[in-house]
Formats: sequence, C-alpha cells, structure tokens
Amino acid sequence: MEPYQKVLRGRGSIGKILQMTEKLNIKRPMIVGSAHLTGMLMKKDPALLLFPVFSEYHPNPDLQDALPAVKLYRSQQCDGIISIGGGSAMDTAKAVKAILYAGNPENALEGRFPDEMDTPHIAIPGTAGTGAEATQNAVVYLGNRKISLSHPALRPDGVILDADLLDSLPVYHQKSAALDALSQGIESWWCTRATEDSRVHAFLAVLGVLDNMKSYLAGDPHAAEEMLDASFQSGKAIQMTRTTAAHAMSYQLTKTMGLAHGHACMLTLPVLWERMTATEEMQGILQDLCGKIRLGSAEMMPRLLRGILYDLEMEIPPMPSEETLNLLADSVDPQRLGNHPVKMTRDDVKEVYRRAFLPLCAAEKQACLDIWQYYNQQE
Repeated sequence: MEPYQKVLRGRGSIGKILQMTEKLNIKRPMIVGSAHLTGMLMKKDPALLLFPVFSEYHPNPDLQDALPAVKLYRSQQCDGIISIGGGSAMDTAKAVKAILYAGNPENALEGRFPDEMDTPHIAIPGTAGTGAEATQNAVVYLGNRKISLSHPALRPDGVILDADLLDSLPVYHQKSAALDALSQGIESWWCTRATEDSRVHAFLAVLGVLDNMKSYLAGDPHAAEEMLDASFQSGKAIQMTRTTAAHAMSYQLTKTMGLAHGHACMLTLPVLWERMTATEEMQGILQDLCGKIRLGSAEMMPRLLRGILYDLEMEIPPMPSEETLNLLADSVDPQRLGNHPVKMTRDDVKEVYRRAFLPLCAAEKQACLDIWQYYNQQE
C-alpha cells in the first residue's frame, strides 16, 4: 500500500504550511521554488524567512541542478523539504531527496536506495497540470538524456492545493498545464496497467478539466480550484499506471520546437486515439470513457481534442523536415511505449508525428470547434 499523503485544500491554505510541517515533524525545511512563489509563501507566513531557499534550477531540470541544493540542505542541517511551483520545482526536490538517500547521483540513477527514506517533503503545486505532487517520479535530464528517478518514498508526504497560486500564471502556461492534466487522465484510462481504481482518478481528471477549463481560463475562482483538483487526480492516476505514447513523444517536441509540455502531448493525442479506434480490443475502453464524460461517440474525441487546441489558439506547427521527423521518432523511449495499449514500431511513431502536423482544412477545423462548443453547452 502506498504511503498516506496529508492534503490541505482551499484558497489561502498555504498560510497553514507550518501546521503541516509540525505534523510531519519538520523543524528546519529547505524551500525549493522560484523567487516569485517562495516570496508569496513567505508573505503568508514570515516565519519561513528563517529557512534556506533554493531557486537555481532549470525549467526542465538537470540532475546536476540538484547537487548545489543537496549541499545547501546538508550545510544548513535541514530535516525536510518544501517545494512550491510546477513540475520542475517538485522534480528538483524529489531529485534532492533521491541523492540525499542514495549518497550520490550515480546510486540514484541506478535506483540504489535504502529501505527507508524519512526526509519528509511537502509539495505545493503552482500550476494545475503536472500532478507531480501525487507521484513518486522525478523527470530530470542528464545532459541531453531524459531520465526518471522513481521510488515510493519520493512521493511527497504532504500536499497543499491552494488555487491562489494559479492566479498569476501566464495564460499560455495555464492552457498547457490544463492540457497536460487532460492528457494524463486519458493516457491513464487507456494504458495497459489501468485498473478499476486508477480509472476512477483518470475519469475525475478528464471530466474535471473538460468541465472547468473554459471557466478557469476566464478567471472563475471556483473553476480554478476544480482544475487544481483535476490535476491532482491526474497525478494519482499516473502514479498507479504511468503514462503512454503521447507523453513519450512529447519531450523531443518540447526540446526541438519549444512547445510547452501539455501542448506537445495534445499534438499527438488525437492521432493516437484515432489509431486505437481502429483496433477492436480498444473500442469498448474508449467508448466507455466517452460515455462517462457525456461525449457519446468515441469517434468524436479526436475532433474534440483538436477543437480544444484551436479554441485555445495553440495551433499545429508547420510540418517539419524529414530529418526532424526522424529525430523525433528516434527520440522516443521504447520502454515508455511498452505501457501503450497498442504496439507501435519506430515507423508507427514517425507516422503519428507526421499526421499530427497535418493542417486541417477550414471545414474540418470548424467541425472540431463546433464539437468543443457543443460540449461546453451541455448541462
């Protein structure tokens, strides 16, 4: 059984951070987060000004980013970690914990951890998207290579879901994070490891994003709280199942084309869904989800997803060169594809990329937008 997470919800809940540190027996935490968000946290509780802060990590953190944080943690005699921000802050904090317990980066990379890791970690998401506060995985880079550190003890011990932190996010990041949570929910639903329990969280993630995204982006404070919970549910889902091809295919899109992670995931997701509707064993699974989210036909989902992209003005980039398509196809980790419900070869991956970049004609684009508009008009 997974360790129980202590969770605080509601606007203003970061003001209760010291209640959670007391429950987790943290007396001297190291705070990992951007200067902006750590400033917000300390404004809520000035007592946090006494504790060391680490902000020197990259948007897509490198394992090396964690080394000075480990040094700071040790030199300041800390006994716990608070991370605040998006996936980069939380993944950096998880990497710090991994290195602290493994002794060095090499052991962490090899998964050589002791049986017990008792450094508590409180995660405070600053975006509604990654769900990293609910998972045991840290996605970091080693040079140009993406790696995943994973251990049950790397799952945060405490979580604070405070929608106040979402209000100052740039709009593009709000949109991309929402698409990330949506993609995680869909991928968790269809993946080979899915269970009845994981599909509860996947369903809540998908429905939560679809029902609240437009209101959230329009500034509705209640919708922001619902989106934050949908993101948390998506993290709980992939903690149980992991992700599939859309996530595996997204990382090089981000690196090569500068697309935010959720935008990159949603680029291939409609094509992957279309491929699976052609396989008999997947039709019932896909139709089940569509029935539960009030869409009806599984064949409508790719149009709905494209309609969301167009409505958010996160359109499809121009078709890349053949050389770039080969680079994209070669970048996909075969292990990540092992969790995808339909077997894919390297040529299949390349073809999905190619189809993802095909522009829609005006009539097709309007049909996609109409489905998304219809979905949002339902009671």
